[in-house]
Amino acid sequence: MVDAKKLESIISQISGVTAVRVVPDGDNLREIHVIADSAKNPKQIVRDVETAILASTGLRIDRKIISVAQMSGEIRTQPEYTIASLTTEDLGKNLRIRVVVEHGEDRYEGTAEGAKTSLQKLKTAATAVVSAFDELTESIYSVDDVRIVTLAGKEFLLCHITKLDNGKEKSLIGSAELERDPLLAAANATLEVLVRSQ
Repeated sequence: MVDAKKLESIISQISGVTAVRVVPDGDNLREIHVIADSAKNPKQIVRDVETAILASTGLRIDRKIISVAQMSGEIRTQPEYTIASLTTEDLGKNLRIRVVVEHGEDRYEGTAEGAKTSLQKLKTAATAVVSAFDELTESIYSVDDVRIVTLAGKEFLLCHITKLDNGKEKSLIGSAELERDPLLAAANATLEVLVRSQ
């Protein structure tokens, strides 16, 4: 039998949560309703609920049963997602790229490996960002192509990504101005796509 009161007590201790109700269904959970302030992204709150329950009780729950309502007496600006760092590691014929994405106080890390060819290095940087977002979304993303184009006398990096969600594919394109580091431009173009598609 699921102890709804115990779970409510655990969830209520999560930062930003102001109220919670757990609806049991026999030995399982039917719904978890959470009211929180606007300091965190709703998907981050869902992740925190999952982690808190798993760490405290060992119970794995389906994130789809968690609903989050955010209430605030004031309008708060949500922090932006940014590339905090991008590092490379030489693996001989291949290159490993590690990316850290920051969102306020939250950090997400992703890595990817690929050949050292000029195009593949850009795709690897983009794929590392996709990897960092894995825990924030249930959708599947693939990096299909990366191109450098010139517009109005400036160079831009375009990244084509396919999003698979509920069996349906959607083409997405992100862009970033190509300045000093092409790998960072590829990462930023991908980040723009992922944030926009959430």
